[in-house]
Amino acid sequence: MTKSIIIVLAIAVAVVGLMMAGLGLKMLLHKEKEFHRPCSNADPKTGRCAHCTCDLKNKI
Repeated sequence: MTKSIIIVLAIAVAVVGLMMAGLGLKMLLHKEKEFHRPCSNADPKTGRCAHCTCDLKNKI
């Protein structure tokens, strides 16, 4: 029972480690590019990214 849990845990750690290594390799190979967070607020008329704002009046 505990041996199977350890095996599954080791596989999960190995997969996460490979994913992190792949991300690091991608960042090293694409030095000239910048990684941006995608904008979730886009102006429907222009398609440009709208600035994020907080309207505190509605939260009170």
